[in-house]
Amino acid sequence: MVSLVIGGAGFVGRHVVDALLQRGQHVRVLDLKPLDDERVESLVGDICDPADVAEACCGVDTVFQTASLVDVRPGSGRRLYEVNLYGNRNVIAACIGTGVRKLVYTSSVDVVFDGRPIRTGDESLPYPTRHLDVYGRTKMLAEREVLQANGRGGLATCALRLGGVYGPGDPHRFPPVLALARANRGVRLGDGRAVFNHVYVENVAHAHLLAADQLALGSPVAGASYFITDHAPRNFFAFFDPFLRDLGLPVPTHTIPYGVAYLLAAAWELATLAAGGLLRAAPPLTRYVVASTCVDFFFSGEQAARDLGYRPPVGDAEARRRTVESLRAGAGG
Repeated sequence: MVSLVIGGAGFVGRHVVDALLQRGQHVRVLDLKPLDDERVESLVGDICDPADVAEACCGVDTVFQTASLVDVRPGSGRRLYEVNLYGNRNVIAACIGTGVRKLVYTSSVDVVFDGRPIRTGDESLPYPTRHLDVYGRTKMLAEREVLQANGRGGLATCALRLGGVYGPGDPHRFPPVLALARANRGVRLGDGRAVFNHVYVENVAHAHLLAADQLALGSPVAGASYFITDHAPRNFFAFFDPFLRDLGLPVPTHTIPYGVAYLLAAAWELATLAAGGLLRAAPPLTRYVVASTCVDFFFSGEQAARDLGYRPPVGDAEARRRTVESLRAGAGG
């Protein structure tokens, strides 16, 4: 059987590929860039091109759809819709059209976040009517369409909602934190009491394989979404401080109150929008970044444990050791 990882050269996708290879499976990858691994059938293509996606899905049993665009810049909405929503529609159509049996979609906790606190949230939470950024909105719309596709043409679907994914190769969370620390410009947001779920990337890959194992039409997994978490939620800065100390970098001590940070973020977003395409860099803060750091935003993993048999195989201490080792070697930051 052939497993296709769309976005397999990316952060989460590459770890899903590695986990599949460890099982001895035939792995095909579709990505914008080739994956330099002779054990993998690597196809270069674009999720936004229906022909590329259909070709990649031919003869495939299971598709892991890990590809998405992460862009927090105001004004990036059009491209986010093109990739995260319309590109994902190409995946759904190709799976149904080529007889794929299983589609595991890499979703995000952002699909249910509108800036208000979430404490021990579970899968019964409704989708909000608004999101703080276009990324969360597009991921929600794409997830909903994946789950609605369950049962069409014999396809079984599910979605895994990930929080703050970190680990070797991380392109999103550690690089900005480390850059600020190296410049001694780090600041803390909020009062330090809000907590959030982080999840180690190899645990994420493990969850994807478990989901595929359990996914079948008529099973509890078919048409369902799951929050994938590691251990107890922690404050953003309490989570990152030990990594900074391990790397010999300064821990931020200056604090910006939540309300002040939120107003600054809103102003930066407006200024970026007003500048049109003249500002290519993301604003230093966004409303989403401030809210997700300063209000409780954490979930229960009970449904994933029950239906998927998910338990994080890599513990906190080992995840930290592997991450620090990769950062010292220059990977992911």
